[in-house]
Amino acid sequence: MNKVLIAQKTSPEVLAIMEPHAELVTIKEGDATDLQEKIADCQAILLGTWLPFSPEIMDAAPMLRVISRTGVGVDNVDVAAATARGIYVLNTPGINALTVAEHALAMIISLAKHIVYLDQQVRSNHFRSRRLYLPTDLDGKTLGIVGFGAIGRLLAEKCKAAFNMPSLVHDPFVSELPDWAKPAGSIEEVFENSDFVSLHLPLTNQTRKMVSSRLLSLMKPTAFLVNTSRGEVIDEDALYEFLDDKKIAGAGLDVFEHEPPSPNNRLLSLPNIILTPHTGALTRECSLRVAKCAAQGIADFFLGNTPEFVYNRDLIKTK
Repeated sequence: MNKVLIAQKTSPEVLAIMEPHAELVTIKEGDATDLQEKIADCQAILLGTWLPFSPEIMDAAPMLRVISRTGVGVDNVDVAAATARGIYVLNTPGINALTVAEHALAMIISLAKHIVYLDQQVRSNHFRSRRLYLPTDLDGKTLGIVGFGAIGRLLAEKCKAAFNMPSLVHDPFVSELPDWAKPAGSIEEVFENSDFVSLHLPLTNQTRKMVSSRLLSLMKPTAFLVNTSRGEVIDEDALYEFLDDKKIAGAGLDVFEHEPPSPNNRLLSLPNIILTPHTGALTRECSLRVAKCAAQGIADFFLGNTPEFVYNRDLIKTK
């Protein structure tokens, strides 16, 4: 009988999708030793973000045919190595878009209204901080979107509907935009003209540390940066300098270059930054949707069907 390794805690609803097609083998999330021991005779794995899925692990699982990742990112999987071994890499694009867009919007609102800082002031008996006039209106402010996929588009729609915010969009892979979104001629135009810049990028060799001192230097001193994509797309040292020198107004980060960030990470010491622990997609509802989609991909494979979301789609052409 087929075997599926369940490499993260999940719900009975998710397990029920795969149970008719395979024996389910569970491990404790985060236990790499247990995984190595149990994956040897498994045909599929339901995988989260905690494990860098290397060629060495694949070699320890000669029967493996499917790696199904919960979430859109697959940067913890060596996709080239999987493809070379004939292993499907599945992901769940778009399933978490609504939830991540809501998280990015929450950060934009919190930054504009200085919610975290003012909350701390009240708790410290500094009620007069109300007279600092720190909050700013959102109505009519320009939202810069870098990456106009499902998440970026939903965020732009919500900001337009709620706050009458026009969007300035940079995405070389999107040719048509809604009439309320303006295409930017370059990424530099987005950083130079936006009041809020929100990043929605995959991590690639081209996007790694894309947001550097050069781009940050183009931002208005009153502008904010929000990142709910991948931490490595920002040069964190450069961001620290710009925030510390107040060359930009603030930032909201849900993701970091190294996760969890080191206690010595200088960004943690700044008052003009909001930090969350990569929870943009981790609502109860979204976690269930994503896990069910990942499980359905495994079930489809065992049924002899091509899963809906195959990241290494070139592999399909060779089958």
